Amino acid sequence: MRKLIAASALLLVGCQDLAVTDPNAPDRARATKAPVSAETFVASSFRTWWPVAGHGNYPSWALSTVAHDITSGFADFGQLEISTEPRSPWNNSPVNTQNLVTQGPWYGLYSTISTVNDALIAIDSGLVIGDAARTTRTRAVGKFMQGVSTGYLGLYFDSAFVINEKLALDTITKPQFKPYSEVVKAAISQLDETIAISTGATFTLPPDSWLFSGMDQNGLARLANSFAARLLVYSPRTSAERAAVDWNEVIRRVDAGITTDFAPVAQPNILWDDWQRLAARVRSGPPSDYGRPSYWLLGPADSTNGYLNWTNTALTSRQPFQIRTKDRRIQGAGGPTTSGKYIGYNATAVGAASRGTYRYSYYYYFRLGTGTSWQSGPTPDMTRTEMDLIKAEALIRLGRASEAVPLINKTRVANGQLPSVTVDGPPDEPGCVPRKLNGQCGSLWDALRYEKGIEMFGINGVTAFFDARGWQTLPENSILQLPVPGRELATLRRTLYTYGGPGGQSSAPAPTPEKCPVQLARCQ
Repeated sequence: MRKLIAASALLLVGCQDLAVTDPNAPDRARATKAPVSAETFVASSFRTWWPVAGHGNYPSWALSTVAHDITSGFADFGQLEISTEPRSPWNNSPVNTQNLVTQGPWYGLYSTISTVNDALIAIDSGLVIGDAARTTRTRAVGKFMQGVSTGYLGLYFDSAFVINEKLALDTITKPQFKPYSEVVKAAISQLDETIAISTGATFTLPPDSWLFSGMDQNGLARLANSFAARLLVYSPRTSAERAAVDWNEVIRRVDAGITTDFAPVAQPNILWDDWQRLAARVRSGPPSDYGRPSYWLLGPADSTNGYLNWTNTALTSRQPFQIRTKDRRIQGAGGPTTSGKYIGYNATAVGAASRGTYRYSYYYYFRLGTGTSWQSGPTPDMTRTEMDLIKAEALIRLGRASEAVPLINKTRVANGQLPSVTVDGPPDEPGCVPRKLNGQCGSLWDALRYEKGIEMFGINGVTAFFDARGWQTLPENSILQLPVPGRELATLRRTLYTYGGPGGQSSAPAPTPEKCPVQLARCQ
């Protein structure tokens, strides 16, 4: 494909140097005539989507540190700039050295869309790839990759272009951005096309390529439904928008979705999870020497007043502390210094104190990403637990809290070895998990959010941010969404703008972490 940098309509076809042709790269004309090339376009597209969807470093580190999911004092990947407290506006200048926070996902997702669109155009023009089954498989996966790529544009950015194989790019003179709500709606429609194509078809995906997770046509349809559920739940920017989600539709999608974890199997130099690698990195010093689980994530499990004192201490005076908890994912049965199932204790501060001791944590992560697992083993992206807890949230919001209880208790009891919750929350007893900021035992809503935080930590680097903005738990003035990259705005000769910071547009309001969306015991 000839790669161009011009107006955004052309950037949707490619994004390298102006009028530079790579004679070894397949282009649309050759794909139209070459079945193997068209199939390869789609079969390789997952590899460009994967890193910018929470498994690479951009925008994972920026968004996870903003969300108080993980804490780090390093400046790489835009995280220091965007997570410093008090918050300041994001620097959206195209010459910002950290501009890959926005440029990485923007151009990565459009590169994926462009690649699959070439193949879909060829199929729509009559190209047959081997036989009917292979052609159908290519078309179904092409629409799936188009849908998840468009969907993540809608999750990240305030607006974007909606591009599919039907759009004649050479007819566009003034490309128009669509608001994120329309982008997400278009993405779900594309995922529904995947489901329609897969229904009644017969094909398989190999476990070592394509989506790097073996499945048949029914598995692909289920995966598409689960991604549609994600888009519905994670796209709201505010608590009011999240409350307005069609939660009955979310339940329908979850019930029609995955029955086992979607965990692509990594391969060295082909598909890997750099987010998981850095989250669990161990070199010659302390474990998790790059980023660590935040006290905001782990603190509600503390049975002492350490967390309460920490939150009530002035930001610049906060120091790391030792947690004591009954949650066996954080602490072993042998005491507060013994490792839990997911998290361990190491009383070594990582990072420069000059960047804020409020960033320090004595806890490290080892559930995923240790050794070579990030490049040679299953790397979960979407788990059944995530889907269960999404459904539990839907049930609570629909006034069916009793039905949510067993979904929350699945991992709480089996993995955390914690007593079961009821509709009233965890048992009201010393050492209850989670606790509120005033020290009282939490509600069912608190238990749901805590459970999702612990179980999803380390799976990918962006889900916590999507939840935090919808639950209104982001620190005040945090960015709620990414602006269109400054480079793209400059290309289109449009006004540079940004988000976040005091008085800025799309800045998070003051958090209300313990406010419940419906009436529940122990709720505000």
